[in-house]
Amino acid sequence: MYKVGIGFDIHALVEGPILKIGGVEIPHSKGFIGHSDADVLVHAIMDAILGALALGDIGQHFPDTSSYCKNVNSLKLLSHVKKLADEKGFTVSNLDCIVMAEKPQISS
Repeated sequence: MYKVGIGFDIHALVEGPILKIGGVEIPHSKGFIGHSDADVLVHAIMDAILGALALGDIGQHFPDTSSYCKNVNSLKLLSHVKKLADEKGFTVSNLDCIVMAEKPQISS
């Protein structure tokens, strides 16, 4: 059986924070602002998996009021989502993601 989830995430780009996309630090003068490390790609992936499993969204699992989530590496949160998927016998077989950004150029 196939399950499909669609994930989406958006954060403002501001001076100061480290820019991370997909767990990779990208050299740039700006970064995404958020309660965690604001990694928009990892957040969208988590949201898609949670949606496919009908387990709500990342805001329910990792609220911005949680001290645990403050400045946390989003890959740590993704690990928790993977555990939830494993418990339900779910395996991610295909995943397409689109990052929309004027800057920085991330293709290289």
